[in-house]
Amino acid sequence: MDPDRKDESMPRFHARPASRIAQGAMALIMAILLTVSVHPTALAGEATTTDPALAAAGWIALQVETDDTLGVGSLADAIFAFAAVGAGGAAAADALARIEAGLDAYVAPGGTLAAGALAKAMLAVQVQGADPTAFGGRNLEADLRGLLIGPGPDEGRFGTASVLDQALAVLALARTAGGSPSSAVTWLVNAQCPSGEFSWDATCPAAPGSEDPDTTAIALQALLAAGESTAADASVTWLLSIQEPGGGLPSFGLANTNSSGVAGQALRAAGETAAADAAATFVVSLQFGCDADPAEIGAIGWAPGIPGFLIFSTPQAVLALGAPPMDQLSAAGATDDAPTLECAAAPAPTATASPVPASPAPSVGPGEDALPDTAADAREAGATAGLLLAGLVLASAAVALHRRRRAA
Repeated sequence: MDPDRKDESMPRFHARPASRIAQGAMALIMAILLTVSVHPTALAGEATTTDPALAAAGWIALQVETDDTLGVGSLADAIFAFAAVGAGGAAAADALARIEAGLDAYVAPGGTLAAGALAKAMLAVQVQGADPTAFGGRNLEADLRGLLIGPGPDEGRFGTASVLDQALAVLALARTAGGSPSSAVTWLVNAQCPSGEFSWDATCPAAPGSEDPDTTAIALQALLAAGESTAADASVTWLLSIQEPGGGLPSFGLANTNSSGVAGQALRAAGETAAADAAATFVVSLQFGCDADPAEIGAIGWAPGIPGFLIFSTPQAVLALGAPPMDQLSAAGATDDAPTLECAAAPAPTATASPVPASPAPSVGPGEDALPDTAADAREAGATAGLLLAGLVLASAAVALHRRRRAA
C-alpha cells in the first residue's frame, strides 16, 4: 500500500485507451532504463547480518544517507521500517530532520492542507517519539482536526480525504490523548464495500483486477485501533480471500511486496498469524541476496520480474516481517545502526533477485514498517527485450499503484 507514495497526490487508476496505456508504459520503461544511479552497498566498518528484516533496514538506511532526493513520504516510510525492526535509529533521526525541513511543502502543497500528508507526517513524528503539536512550526494534530467536516453529507470526513487518507488520519489521531473523532470513524466504516474491501476512491465494488488490498489493510488497522470489530472482521475475510497460495496479495492483478507488506502487518494485528507469516515468506522470497547487483543487496523487489521501485517496495515490505500495528509502532529502544546483508565475498553485479541465503521465514519480532516515494527509485538498467514487452502491460499497473500511493 503505499498510501503515501503518495508523496504528492495521485488519482486511482482507471481504464484508458490502449494506445495511451502503451505510451505511458513505454515512457516509464525508458525512464527506468535511462535512470541509473550507483549507491554504496555498505559503509566502512558497518555491521552485517543474515536477518532479512535487518538487512532490508540496512539497505534503506543507505538510501537515506546517500540520496538527498528522497521525498517526505519516502522518509516517513523509512522511519516506519526502522521502528519495525528496532534498528536504524541514526538514519531515522536524519529522516525526521529532513521531514521537518520539507514539512510545509508536503502537508500544505499550494497552501492548502492535505489530510493524508498531515496524517502520515504526524505518524512519523509519533513513531519517532517527537511532539506532533510542535513540529516544524506546526501543530499537526490541530491542523488535522481542523479539517474535520461537521454535520452534513460529508460529516466526519477530513477535508477532501480519500479513503486511504481518512484511515491514516484515524490511525494518527488514535495515538493522541483525545483519540480519533467518532464521526471520522463512522465515515470510514460507511466507506467499506459490502465485500469488506475498501477502495482508494470509495468505489464499490472495485473493478476486477483493480482490487485494493493496500487501502483495505490501512483501513483495517484504523478499524482495529477504533474498536470497530465487525467492520474489521469483514476486511480480514476479504484480505484472506484474495491472498494467493504463495502468500502474496495482488493489486492490479499482480502479487507484490507493497500490498503484501501492509496487508501482512494488518493481518498480524488482527490475529491472523498464519496468513501474515505466509505474506512474510512471499516478501522474503523477493529480497535481493549476495548474488545481486551490489546496489540492491538487501532490498526487496516490488514483484517478480519487475525492476526498480525499490525505495517504494522495501520499506512497506518490511511491515510484513513481524511489525506491530501502526497505532503501536515505536522507535523506542531501536539501535542506532542498521546492519547490511552479510556476504562472504564481493558479489558480481547481476540483475537477478534471489532470496537471502539460508533465511527461514521471518517470525513475529520487534520489527515492522509501512508506506513509498519518488521517481529516483527506478534505478535499473539491465532490462531485457522480454521485460520491455511484458512491461507494456505491467508498468502501467505499477504507475497506477505508485500514483495511488502518493495520494495521501
